Amino acid sequence: MRTLGLLALALLAVACTVKEDRTFCPAWCVVYSDGYVAEGCNGNLTCNIAIGEDSNFEYGRQDYDSFTHKGNLVMEVPRNEEVYVDVFCGLEGMELIGSVLKIPMGCACDNVYSGHGQVFIQGEEGETGLPLNKDYTQITMKVNGIVDGYYPFGFRIRGNVDGYELPGGRPHRGEFDYIPKVESGNIFRAKVPRQLDDSLVLEVFHLDDGSLVTIQNLGKIIRDMGYDWNARDLKDIGIGVDVSEASFRVVIEAWEISETVTVVF
Repeated sequence: MRTLGLLALALLAVACTVKEDRTFCPAWCVVYSDGYVAEGCNGNLTCNIAIGEDSNFEYGRQDYDSFTHKGNLVMEVPRNEEVYVDVFCGLEGMELIGSVLKIPMGCACDNVYSGHGQVFIQGEEGETGLPLNKDYTQITMKVNGIVDGYYPFGFRIRGNVDGYELPGGRPHRGEFDYIPKVESGNIFRAKVPRQLDDSLVLEVFHLDDGSLVTIQNLGKIIRDMGYDWNARDLKDIGIGVDVSEASFRVVIEAWEISETVTVVF
């Protein structure tokens, strides 16, 4: 690490010589894994550097291996300032827009694993070790109630978190709207970001004309399951849904939880 840092600093010799005051010269920050990576993490790493809470810029994509081998991921940062470092793994469709890592409208959340830290460097170089925690949950709905082999309903999940704030990775308040596609066995999957509250809703609508059948308070159902949105690693969620077209009865049951929610309309 020392060899790499000194080699990089040599490139700044014209701008910052050893004879002048180096207070305002940049420093080098080594970013690496602290050894904790949540299960399922894969893909390239995206790094972001922020100087203060209002000044952000994207550092760019890096090979994941550079994060796991200390000394391979080195960033140029200001000296004598509080620097915020955010790393994300598993990004595909999400985009960094201003200071928000945002989920595009109509899309699900990416498989986001993230780590966040701060560093203050006075000398030539410093370092920060970060974890990668699971920052999303996959909601899997098993649906019963097929009529003559044809399923007449669609599902939409709405929420008020559309991504993550930078620096720090806090959930960002914004519109989330996703319609999952049916999979074999009448299973619907939706990946949603870490939530701020219990405002997630599940809408059931007719496929033929789009008319609304019912709205279920999915956030409350998840809360009643004992789910913790503040956990270090978010667990996936399984929900059983039983819909009968004849009586328009919707039963939502959390897997392995005895309590059910029944709505008749």
